[in-house]
Amino acid sequence: MKTLYVLRHGQAAPEAEAKSDRERELTARGKSEVLRAAKHLRKRPIAPSLILASSAARARQTAEACLAALPGTQLLLADELYLAEPSSYFAELAQSAEGHAAVAVVGHNPGLEALIYVLAERSEHLATASLVELELEVARWSELSGRGSGRAGRITDVFRP
Repeated sequence: MKTLYVLRHGQAAPEAEAKSDRERELTARGKSEVLRAAKHLRKRPIAPSLILASSAARARQTAEACLAALPGTQLLLADELYLAEPSSYFAELAQSAEGHAAVAVVGHNPGLEALIYVLAERSEHLATASLVELELEVARWSELSGRGSGRAGRITDVFRP
C-alpha cells in the first residue's frame, strides 16, 4: 500500500509580473494558502517522506513550505513535472520514490487533476493549494501506469484552503 498526496501550488503572481511562466512566484495569498495546506499535511496519519515537485518557482515555493512543516522529508525538484501529464508523474515516482511509503507531488493543473482522475477514476477540482490524499493498493510506485491504475486507488482526504 502506498499513499500519494497531490498538491497544487498556491496562488501565483500574474504572468505579466514575471519574466516567464516558470518564474511566477507565490502571492501573499498563495503563501497563506500553502501554509494552511502544509499544516493539514502534517496532521495526516502517514506523512510523506519525499516531496517531488515541479521546478517552477511557484511549485518550488509550495514544496519548500511543506518541507518546513515536515522535518526529515526529502525534496526533489524535477523539470519534467512542469505542466506535466500523468505519465510524467508515473515516471518520476517509479524513478525516485521507491523505498518511500508516502510521497507528495507538487505541480500544476490540468495535469494534477488528470493524475487524480487516472488513479481514482474520479474528477476532483483543484483550486490553488488544494491537497488530495490517495491510498494506492500497489506495492511499488512502478506499478502505476496510465489508464486502469484507478482500480487500485481511492481518495481518502481532500483539503481546500
